[in-house]
Amino acid sequence: MKIALLVDWHSEQMGYSDNFLPKALAALGHEVHLITSNAQVYFNYSGYKDIFEKFLGPGLVECGTHEVDGYTLHRLPVSLLRNRVRITGLRSKLNQIRPEIVQVGDIYSLCGYEALLRKPVLGFKFFSECHVHASVFSMTQEKVSMRNRIYWPIYARTLGALVSAMTEKCYAISTDAGEIAERYFGIAARKVVVRSLGVDTELFIPLRKDQADWRRSARAELGIPEDDVLCVYSGRIAPEKGPLTLAKAVGKLRQQGHKVQGLFVGDGPQPYLAEIAACPGVTLKGFVPVQSLSKYYQISDIGVWPKQESTSQLDALSCGLPLILSNRIQVIERVDGCGLLYEEDSSDDLAAKIELLLDPVKRRQLGSAGAKKINENYSWSGLAKEYEQDYQRALAQ
Repeated sequence: MKIALLVDWHSEQMGYSDNFLPKALAALGHEVHLITSNAQVYFNYSGYKDIFEKFLGPGLVECGTHEVDGYTLHRLPVSLLRNRVRITGLRSKLNQIRPEIVQVGDIYSLCGYEALLRKPVLGFKFFSECHVHASVFSMTQEKVSMRNRIYWPIYARTLGALVSAMTEKCYAISTDAGEIAERYFGIAARKVVVRSLGVDTELFIPLRKDQADWRRSARAELGIPEDDVLCVYSGRIAPEKGPLTLAKAVGKLRQQGHKVQGLFVGDGPQPYLAEIAACPGVTLKGFVPVQSLSKYYQISDIGVWPKQESTSQLDALSCGLPLILSNRIQVIERVDGCGLLYEEDSSDDLAAKIELLLDPVKRRQLGSAGAKKINENYSWSGLAKEYEQDYQRALAQ
């Protein structure tokens, strides 16, 4: 099959689905094209220069086409329409490639609308994705503006319904994302398929028994003693993600005499970083390429994400770490049998949950269960086969 995946922006050092799904589909023998703009992720975010540029480089990169991990990456000029990303030349590129399958990574993106304009001409089957969790969607917050109350129902019944009519399936990454796709983006319930994000299980693997010396050395590089229990958080370090709650919990446990440390892999606003750094037992490490991220999970003992959902949670599970997540997340299957939930924003409760996992036997039990769960249900190679089957059925119709 000739498959085109569309995303607004793309960074080759990140670990999002557009970094792994094209690779997994290409490994099945398909001709895969990832079409995106020449923009890095978050390039138009006000804090890009201070937070992301030192890791990713300039927000805009060169346009062009090259091979990556068995698929073809196409970068086209980016433009903004009312602060929404538009990929200039997308329709011409689709005419050139003439794909049989087109899948857009965001059901609400302009590139999806433009692709649909070519569907009657090129005759491809159109699929979409919804990655919007209730924890970040405007209509599911405590305070909803009058504009949003009016806008979303109208959108769902008009443009959303039109998109739904031309869509084979919309892949929602969680149950709450599926509800949002149906209720606010107007996708017919029968077309919504809940399918989780995946993990590259060749990259994110548990620490082997013969790597004990390497683990000790890698920890020593960061100044972390071998016998301390290390809690890791990775991703954007910002108040809405809540990593300060973890730093405070680590500080409380250390005051009680527990040998606990916190490792924060990522970056964020300097004032917020300073608050975290002021807590005892904290190590800050900037963003690292996704290809190097597994190292920091392998030298850690517990994965903690105090707020919201994150793909990194799955990667950490795949490396054999038990998780502690917020009790307000919707994807509780991630911790079922392999982790714990804590009362969001409560550093006292988070400290108590970490204390429960100071027992190495308990950590090994939960961590092994998590790694097994990922291998059986969340590997990108397995998920790619499910996408393949859906595409084949659509073409057969």
